[in-house]
Amino acid sequence: MGDVAAASKRRRDGPESPAMRHDTSLDHISRLPDEILGTIISLIPDTKDAGRTTVLSSRWRHLWRSAPLNLAVNRRLSKRKHDCIAIVSKILAAHRGPARRLSLGAIRLSRDRYAKFDGWFQSSALNGLQELDFSGCFNQPAPLPRSALRFATTLQAVSIHACDFRDVDDVCFPRLKQLKLSRIIISETALCSLITSCTALQSLELHGIREVGIIRIISSTLRSIGVSAWSELVIEDAPCLERLISRVPFGLFHGQMKVRVIAAPKLKVLGCLTSQISELVIGSVIIKEMILVSFTTSVRTVKVLAVEFMGPNLDAILGFLRCFPCLEKLYIHLHLNMDMKNVRQHDTLVDPIECLDLHLGEIVLYNYQGKKRHVDFARFFVLNARVLKTMKFGVYGTGCNKIWMANQHRQLQLDNRASCHAQFDFKRNYVTSSSFSHNNKHIYDT
Repeated sequence: MGDVAAASKRRRDGPESPAMRHDTSLDHISRLPDEILGTIISLIPDTKDAGRTTVLSSRWRHLWRSAPLNLAVNRRLSKRKHDCIAIVSKILAAHRGPARRLSLGAIRLSRDRYAKFDGWFQSSALNGLQELDFSGCFNQPAPLPRSALRFATTLQAVSIHACDFRDVDDVCFPRLKQLKLSRIIISETALCSLITSCTALQSLELHGIREVGIIRIISSTLRSIGVSAWSELVIEDAPCLERLISRVPFGLFHGQMKVRVIAAPKLKVLGCLTSQISELVIGSVIIKEMILVSFTTSVRTVKVLAVEFMGPNLDAILGFLRCFPCLEKLYIHLHLNMDMKNVRQHDTLVDPIECLDLHLGEIVLYNYQGKKRHVDFARFFVLNARVLKTMKFGVYGTGCNKIWMANQHRQLQLDNRASCHAQFDFKRNYVTSSSFSHNNKHIYDT
């Protein structure tokens, strides 16, 4: 049976050449078929490192030119843009294998480079391209080269920044799973049509698209959305949506973003809520500038919540806990040196809150300073979260020495904690609001 299985495996992998059978210097990896070795090379993230595989041995010498192309143009390739442009042209001219990824991070699409980009996109070396990532110039976005659209039927991941999409219409990306668009110029109708045409889309990021008044999402496949824009976001119909991460751009004036979720029955992760989102509506839940205004039916699907406060507002948090009663993880970012007025202090609850009694197992406080307002805020959870497993304090400043820690232990009443299994972890950090970005994996874990 063993001989039969081995023979079957050799037929699947392809026969070894006579030279490979008799070359005792080859390691086990080098004996693998060209197709598998080519895939290994294509998964090396840095193009320069992938090219260096040609010096490993004579067995590897020809593989890079025929392996699926993973061309990442960064400063490791060359520190001078002129050299990078020449290297890209040379690689595309010499490559004979299929294409997997093209990332032009070190070279921006400008009007004087438009012909060069257009020529690259027309290269036969990029036939069947699966991943595309490039940027234009933020101060003067160039039109998206039409030649880039020839990959529409094969692309699975796209990231484009600072390009003019106004001449792009009736394009369909049937295999696209990840789409990131930042500071592009596009009409509201065209953006909605583009998203709807991506029938396999799972992850969407939209950042700084100023010309669009309302971003409407209708998608049967989307699982994750990250948005930071000067606009209104409306989730009209997203039956598979699990993560909604919104960020208000730096410098945005107070109260200029609205979020409405009409239909997202699987929503699990929500953040980052901030007072700069003037209104959040999820079903019957209405939150205005971080204050729960009304709700008739709670949202029981949400398990993870991330919020930002100008000061530790316990009343606002209690409102969130009531309308999201099944919360398991809570991430709170406190802005430095800012307080909110008329905030009551609670050590005990009059009315029980379901998530505190049954579900909330992890709490993370960022920018914790150990001052009275922060201690009072944190102590409430110490004394009321009955199934708490972990509470982490991201300490800002010079705290975390033994004396400071002992003082916090006493003020927070850790010996009287509601959950006997709770662990408390203090670590010094300087976390900013970027902690709650769309790609932050620890917030995504549910």
